[in-house]
Amino acid sequence: MVKERFYQHLGPLSLIDLVGAIDVEFPEGQFTDIQIHNAAPVDQASSVDITYLEGKKSLKRSAACVAAVCLVHAGKAHLVGGKNILALISKHPRADFAKVLQRMYVPLGYGEEQTTDFAHVKLAQGVVVGAGAEIGAGTSIGPNSVIGPGVKIGENCQIGANVVMEFCQIGDGCKIHHGAILGGTGFGVALTDQGGVDIPHVGSVVLGDNVSIGCNTSVDRALFGETRIGDGSKLDNLIQIAHNVTIGKNCMFAAFVGIAGSANIGDGVLMGGGAGVPDHISIGDGAILLAQAGPIRNVPPGEIWGGAPATPVREQLRQLSAIRKLVKKKPSAK
Repeated sequence: MVKERFYQHLGPLSLIDLVGAIDVEFPEGQFTDIQIHNAAPVDQASSVDITYLEGKKSLKRSAACVAAVCLVHAGKAHLVGGKNILALISKHPRADFAKVLQRMYVPLGYGEEQTTDFAHVKLAQGVVVGAGAEIGAGTSIGPNSVIGPGVKIGENCQIGANVVMEFCQIGDGCKIHHGAILGGTGFGVALTDQGGVDIPHVGSVVLGDNVSIGCNTSVDRALFGETRIGDGSKLDNLIQIAHNVTIGKNCMFAAFVGIAGSANIGDGVLMGGGAGVPDHISIGDGAILLAQAGPIRNVPPGEIWGGAPATPVREQLRQLSAIRKLVKKKPSAK
């Protein structure tokens, strides 16, 4: 569910109001006075929600769809037919779903006056705090930082200068260093004949206790749900954590690590500088990715992988040894 501490929910809305002016085709004989309560992914939508089907991952989950309405290509409408689901025919279901999100959820703005007394908090000059934000005792916030509406920060945290935190819930004892951005929109773009359409992200970021986020590191909020970092994890400078990533407890990542959307990182994982993890990949508990490692499949718990594409380190060493032998091999006499 979308968190109301961060977003204004404009539903329920009638279907005709929700998709008016969007280029979709209603099947003949279908009623358009259906009340839509929420927008949700295909495997999370309830019988009063709207969803969409597009792309292999979405289509694989179509059997679990129980939504009231589904945006879908004409050639895929049969996948939701016969389930009391109204199929709205769309040339670009994902892009049209993005327009639905804009009409159903609105981020809370900074216009409302902040009435909370922050006498228990050390706020430096130029700090902006949005309405409804909660900041725990003993926390300090550096110059020119921005704390968005509804943000919740635990006790005894240290927030540096020029930090931006929106759509976030932060545990106790966290350190967010200068220039970090938490809760920015994730990189979600739907392709159409006219170019890309940005997909609104209506999720949040959740940090556990004693998490460290380095200078100029970005942690994107989820499309739906949460981007989550577990207790005690430490992130270096200039790291990118994409939307819906889950990171376990006591992980440590060196600079320039990049983790793509919906990757699942276990507890106690170590990553060297420049390691990169593709979307939807899982890294098992206690695994180690060496510097600049780039796995393209799941990494089992406790293993050490290196290279790009990454493989277990022993396999990498054998490959390097074989390459050296080929280089040293003398050409045959003619």
